[in-house]
Amino acid sequence: MEIYIEPSARDYISKKNPQKAITLGVGKRDAAHCGCGVGAGVYPSVKLGVSPFDVEDYDKVTVDGIDVFFPNSVANVFRTVTVKLEGVFFYRQLLAMSS
Repeated sequence: MEIYIEPSARDYISKKNPQKAITLGVGKRDAAHCGCGVGAGVYPSVKLGVSPFDVEDYDKVTVDGIDVFFPNSVANVFRTVTVKLEGVFFYRQLLAMSS
């Protein structure tokens, strides 16, 4: 699995988290039950920091000075994950995208 962190996201992580770490996961979307044909799916998720309970169970790689923790399920589902920073005005959040 390849992991990319955009420069703005890297700066945000460095400022907001003294550990300079993020955790990737797999989010699950349920199928819509409205008859519109939207099916269930999965998407990459990202959170700032890492839980001390997850450290031993997760794989770790360092990307541009940021420690990235993730379970095997992330690597099994996604070939590439890009972490971006999005926001409006003063509100900012990390976003994980896959391709």
